[in-house]
Amino acid sequence: MAERDTGPWYRHFWPWFIIVLLGFSVSASLYTVYLAMSTAEPVLEESYD
Repeated sequence: MAERDTGPWYRHFWPWFIIVLLGFSVSASLYTVYLAMSTAEPVLEESYD
């Protein structure tokens, strides 16, 4: 029977890959919220005459 790798989770590639991917997604979404809040929207005139 083949022995399985039972090392600690932090020694493997995939948990770190998922953590970095989720961290990047959270960072990008927070930056998008920052841009949406800090950028002024154009004001439309009441009359279009």
